[in-house]
Amino acid sequence: MRRLRIALGAVGLSALTSCGVWPSYEVDRALYEQASPQETRVRISFWDQKAWLLDGENRVLVETDISTGVPGHETPTGRFEVLEKRETKRSNRYGEYVNPRSGKVVAKSWEWEGAPPAGTELRGISMPYWMRLTWDGVGMHVGEFPKRQRSSFGCIRVHEDAQPLIYAKTVVGTPVRIESGSLQQELGVR
Repeated sequence: MRRLRIALGAVGLSALTSCGVWPSYEVDRALYEQASPQETRVRISFWDQKAWLLDGENRVLVETDISTGVPGHETPTGRFEVLEKRETKRSNRYGEYVNPRSGKVVAKSWEWEGAPPAGTELRGISMPYWMRLTWDGVGMHVGEFPKRQRSSFGCIRVHEDAQPLIYAKTVVGTPVRIESGSLQQELGVR
């Protein structure tokens, strides 16, 4: 099986990537190109902090590091399906309160309690390649995160180069299973 391994970071950061500091992903290009979006599914593991895009024969097309929710903003476990897909989306819950005239950031929404500061607008966090999993706001999207650390507000943050690949090979209705245990042995990956 031919795989392409890509690590986040610039030339000169190879020592960091080999130590596992930066999130990374792998793609089986041959299987990926052959896969039908109508036959794929996604598996997610809290334990591994990884997601896998699988084809109809349970073969791994994409394996990527992810980040799930922090305590108090946990990502739910269970069986879901993609309810909505949007290439560009901004959060309507998390972001920065901005003065619309000056453009100055007044506060971060997650650090502010109560009504928004007077005279501000919420500029939501960008969530590219959004795949909604629940109607109350949990989904998969591109997002920054340190490897093997939970850092989201409940969504699944995915490597910036892997999420467009997953997005392209899924449809509304694609099954997504989120589990707390490790899936590496079951899926035959490291």
